[in-house]
Amino acid sequence: MAAKIRRRFRRPVFSRLTLAWGGAFVVAVSLVGVALAPNFTGANDARISLPVEGVELMARAPEPEPVTDKATGGLRLAAPGFKEPPTTAFDLSGEDDAINRLAYPEEFEDGDDPELGAPLDPDDIVITIAGGVPAATAPLAASLTPLRAKPVPNPDPDLLRDTPFGKIPTPASDGRTAMHYYRNGFDGGDGAPTVSLIIGGLGLNKALTERAIDELPPEVSLAFAPYAKDLDFWTEKARKAGHEVLIELPMENYAGDPSALGAAGLLTTRSPAENLQRLDWLMSRFNGYFAATNYQGGKFAANEDAMAPILARLREAGVGYIDDTGAAGALSRRTGAAVASVTRVLPPAPDDSARQRINQELVALEKLAARDGAALAKAYAFSATIDEIAAWSATLEKKNVTLAPASSALPQRYASR
Repeated sequence: MAAKIRRRFRRPVFSRLTLAWGGAFVVAVSLVGVALAPNFTGANDARISLPVEGVELMARAPEPEPVTDKATGGLRLAAPGFKEPPTTAFDLSGEDDAINRLAYPEEFEDGDDPELGAPLDPDDIVITIAGGVPAATAPLAASLTPLRAKPVPNPDPDLLRDTPFGKIPTPASDGRTAMHYYRNGFDGGDGAPTVSLIIGGLGLNKALTERAIDELPPEVSLAFAPYAKDLDFWTEKARKAGHEVLIELPMENYAGDPSALGAAGLLTTRSPAENLQRLDWLMSRFNGYFAATNYQGGKFAANEDAMAPILARLREAGVGYIDDTGAAGALSRRTGAAVASVTRVLPPAPDDSARQRINQELVALEKLAARDGAALAKAYAFSATIDEIAAWSATLEKKNVTLAPASSALPQRYASR
């Protein structure tokens, strides 16, 4: 029987050399790729990770320790709840209420950012500062805010008190109040007419919020929506850039469904106690603001029985109030609250077609300031609005007009601490 011959297969020498040279080539290319990758991928950029979900559900702040009330014999009281179910809606659908409808997006579906137009990761989003170096502190080059800006102070524990919902403002034992402590360090200017601007609806859109903080002059005041996420982060960033901040209070309007204001909406159909409970929740959303301002609210502000308790509570908290309805100013003396009224509300600018209208309104503000000595305006955050305000503000010095923070519009009788 013939023996089977098994021969061990050996690759040709040419194949082994080919593999060796091919492997060396791959390694070399990989090393070059690693060296160059940061320049193409942004791996050297400073990155800040933030959880983002557009709009936060109506919920309490993290549960504080239950409050012990001596008047109840030492019973431990739980935080009061809301009757309404949680909601993320913060949009009125009235046909004649374009500013409000556009200022607050109705919803963020599938993590989409309406400004960027691209899906966002619902669990985490990375803010990349081009050319930055990862570090414990943000690089100065990451902000367009002038270096002359003096930061607004961080929240002072002496200006806060505990509530079942979290900490809210209160006057300090030495008489200091949030209304004065958290102001921009504006020195009053040189006597030239002043124009003040508030940009509202911030916190809901990451890109617009960051642009408003970084690209607008520090004298522009920024108002944040109470239902937004990461308010502590954004408001701290704003204060560091020199912007004074405000908290927006959702209030009942004449048009639209009141339930669209969310469970913390202030409504004329609620009792003063119910509205004050909601005000406490709203004021606990973040700290370090000098004033509150309305979001919508024409109907609520015109109802003295509904509005007066709100202004009185703000006065007790040492917080100012800036009204754009024209109805709350008459209650200032009755309640002792520091109230300023907005002169004009800039139109919404969802696209470039509104730029000319915005410019016309800004020129009108200059004329009002020249006539009255000061003017106060309010706008909502849109890309075109931020662009136009940033460009316009750079021309004011030549026009002998001074840009001033919104706190300067509060009545002079509140000028002292």
